[in-house]
Amino acid sequence: MLQTVCYSCKAYCCTLVLPPITNSERQRILDAGFQDYFEKIQKNLYIIKSDSTSKCPFLTKNYSCSIHKVKPHLCRLWPVVPSYKNKKRGCVIIHCPLFPFLSNEVIDKKVKEALKMPIHIIEYLWAISYKKKEKYKKFEYKKI
Repeated sequence: MLQTVCYSCKAYCCTLVLPPITNSERQRILDAGFQDYFEKIQKNLYIIKSDSTSKCPFLTKNYSCSIHKVKPHLCRLWPVVPSYKNKKRGCVIIHCPLFPFLSNEVIDKKVKEALKMPIHIIEYLWAISYKKKEKYKKFEYKKI
């Protein structure tokens, strides 16, 4: 089901903003035998390098995730995105094609996980997301 849903929008989320990841996430992906597409941006913080299309290098031609079993935490949380504004944690739920297939229980679990994300990762995510805010206009979203 997930592959069909993601194929329907050509995995647009995997071209929006590639998530910042920790060194342990990076190492888990490398230990699973995948190529090192990572760039260190801060102490214990990396980004996934993309090509000129901004597409995740781990996205396959059929719009599935080649690193699904070891993908970064922020990717696992999608379509829930953690936020941090005015020293308050929150979340945004992106209404992508996957959203209608998620139960309230799954969304609640993702929200709880998102609220535990380290603040420096959330701040970096929003800093790079803001630069690409035009791409997000494709989706509706709800702050929670």
